[in-house]
Amino acid sequence: MAPLDTLLADPFRVALIAGVSLFAALIAFLAGRLLGRRAALRETAPAPEEAANGEEEAREMRKSIWTLQNENKSISTFLTLLPELARELNTHMDRRRIAPVLRSMLEQIFDPEQILIFYTTQRDEGLILVEAKGLSPECDRGRLFSFGEGRVGWVASNQISMDESDFQQKGRFVKTDFDPALHPYFKVELAAPMAHKERTLGVITVGGMLRHPKNEKTMLRMVADLGSIALNNVFLFHQMDRMANSDGLTGLTNKRSFLARLADEILRAETQQEEFSLFIFDIDHFKHYNDTNGHLAGDEALKLTGRLLRENLREEDLPARYGGEEFIILLPKTPKNGAIIAAEKVRKVIQDYEYPKERSQPLGDLTISGGVASYPYDGRTTAELISAADEALYRAKRGGRNKVCVHEPRYLSEVEEPLEAVLAGKGSP
Repeated sequence: MAPLDTLLADPFRVALIAGVSLFAALIAFLAGRLLGRRAALRETAPAPEEAANGEEEAREMRKSIWTLQNENKSISTFLTLLPELARELNTHMDRRRIAPVLRSMLEQIFDPEQILIFYTTQRDEGLILVEAKGLSPECDRGRLFSFGEGRVGWVASNQISMDESDFQQKGRFVKTDFDPALHPYFKVELAAPMAHKERTLGVITVGGMLRHPKNEKTMLRMVADLGSIALNNVFLFHQMDRMANSDGLTGLTNKRSFLARLADEILRAETQQEEFSLFIFDIDHFKHYNDTNGHLAGDEALKLTGRLLRENLREEDLPARYGGEEFIILLPKTPKNGAIIAAEKVRKVIQDYEYPKERSQPLGDLTISGGVASYPYDGRTTAELISAADEALYRAKRGGRNKVCVHEPRYLSEVEEPLEAVLAGKGSP
């Protein structure tokens, strides 16, 4: 090997030795830094338990974010649907149309397996199921549920919205989720009353919900409140309609409304090629009754007559006060022979009823005389039909009163001899 002095005498060799030495020093420095970082990492690394806790916290945070996103979506959907629900309910002035609209809204909010919508009966006897989703056909839908019976009855009686936790806390007040022995198909996890002031108009329930918004009870209560407003609006609308179209004394339909309904019935009968009839009558010797007993007694007699008509006619029949002591009845889908039977029933009911002070009447009873006419044989317009029935009414009066006559063709009604004699070829033609 050459001596050191010889090696240092060559500049190239000097540079090479210096570079190698520098590189070796750099490698040593980096190795030291790496070993130091590894030692520091070993000193600061979390324990396995701490790492697991961090991962759990991250999962909980992700879950919370997902829950908040779903809740925001539910609230956004609810707020979007709410105005549409209000518009839909305000367009329906029929109780039967309100329940399906409410059901559709509840399906979009909660996606439940079951929806039950109950209405309070017209006379407030209890609750009856009017709309349902997911209810077994074996369940008795027409059953009347009493206020206070089961969860639904308790909500109706107390006018309080309830969820499952509320029901559990109030368990001692609620008999059952309807008696399981009688109502095994009812799922009532969330319920809200439809109420207006002191009166419960119905109850809404949902069960088997696939969506559980954070404010689910409040949401259901808002839907129920809109339902109660709609039901009350229907009641007020029909009440005003009755006032506008009813006779103030008897409560029957007034003349104006009756004539409009008669025109509609003519159009319907013509389109469907059906028959219908009219029965028009007035109270015999009513002026005598008024003069003898006073006008207050006369008004009471008219009220009683209106009540008797409502109680003894079919639901589809339309009685009206035509004017003074004169009444008229529309008998839809009723041919002449059926109208005669109905008219005779009315005549007998009024004769048999004990009106106040009726013994002072010339016939000893308060009685009526009436006439029957039928579409299309006795007329095809409102004027023709009423004129035909009126003509038969006056024949009943000329015949002694307290009877019902049927309109006859003019060539027969003008004959003085009995109809049987004319048909047999006797008497004047």
